[in-house]
Amino acid sequence: MLLYTVGVLTGLGIAGYGLFTAENTLTNAVPPEDVALVNHRPILRSDFITQLENETGQSFERASKADRLHVLDEMVVEELLVQRGLELDFGETDQDTRNALAAVVNQQILAEVTTSQPSDQQLLEFYNQHRNHYATLGKLTVCNLLIPAATGSNSAAAMARADDAARLLRSGGVLDQALNRFGLVNINKCDDDFYFAARIHLGDKLFELAKGMPAGAVSEPVPTADGIHILKLIENTAPVDMSFDAAREQVVNDFKMDRETRITDATVKFLRHRAKILIGSDYAADYKP
Repeated sequence: MLLYTVGVLTGLGIAGYGLFTAENTLTNAVPPEDVALVNHRPILRSDFITQLENETGQSFERASKADRLHVLDEMVVEELLVQRGLELDFGETDQDTRNALAAVVNQQILAEVTTSQPSDQQLLEFYNQHRNHYATLGKLTVCNLLIPAATGSNSAAAMARADDAARLLRSGGVLDQALNRFGLVNINKCDDDFYFAARIHLGDKLFELAKGMPAGAVSEPVPTADGIHILKLIENTAPVDMSFDAAREQVVNDFKMDRETRITDATVKFLRHRAKILIGSDYAADYKP
């Protein structure tokens, strides 16, 4: 039994020595697709060639041995630093590292979208589904004239004044004359606006009134919370629907943006589903992802 035991231990020792020192093993040889191993982590030969050519500005074949060794050492040092960063858990503790990791994952998620080109059929279907998005901007030039609301003022008298101002403008009266005579304030200085901006500046109620008026028209007085408005239209160029060919570039951008949004949302949903997320008691009731 003693001899049997000695024989087994001797065999295991020989086998272990051969395993860790034999040629062409991971611990004693570098695979042909790698240029180096750092703690068993490979530095790919393809990455080495790319970095060398980027740094030297010449082809790998023409690079000197000194340049090759310099770049190789840079990559070994970089790998050592990366591994040290992982040991220190910089992915969790360092904000710059976290930002970089999040950006890289986003790029990886969207790689297929950013590198592929949609077919004409896909673009046409997307265009037809979102046709109301593809039109010229439209231009609206309107003077937004206001009789400001004042505490204790006689609303009937203010409305009568607004009616008189509107009649003067319709009869060809000069804008400055109406402003001075009836105390109107030209809120927007008659600035040009695209339709989307005019809606923001005028508000929905006044915009809907203005877009249906022809150039030169003067609206009826419109009472609002801030006073009485009168609109004088200078120019009204309504948006015109764009054909698929005219809108193609915008359709391509919108199609890719839509796919990126859907893929990102789906990925985040999957990650949420498989994660256990606990929110602090002071935010748990209000947190709604």
